[in-house]
Amino acid sequence: AMDTITDVGLDTVQARIERLTDRLKAGLGDRLLSPREYESGLVTFAADDPDALVSRLGEAGIVVRSIPDPDAVRASVHVFNTAEDVDRLLDAL
Repeated sequence: AMDTITDVGLDTVQARIERLTDRLKAGLGDRLLSPREYESGLVTFAADDPDALVSRLGEAGIVVRSIPDPDAVRASVHVFNTAEDVDRLLDAL
């Protein structure tokens, strides 16, 4: 994995993650709890029932995790994700 990242370039990897998280953040609107500006591929957003949402999304093949305080869910976006993955998450909310 490290050889692949080195071959592709860390800047390229980071730029892709940033584009994908920006897409997710824009789609979340007021539910976004993470900073709007890019920090990492972790995106946290408000959810009325985080555990139920995690279960429902999991049944749809979307893996996220609940955060107990505040009531939230966190998506972890990385270079292997696609814009379609982000859109699928947003559509499933």
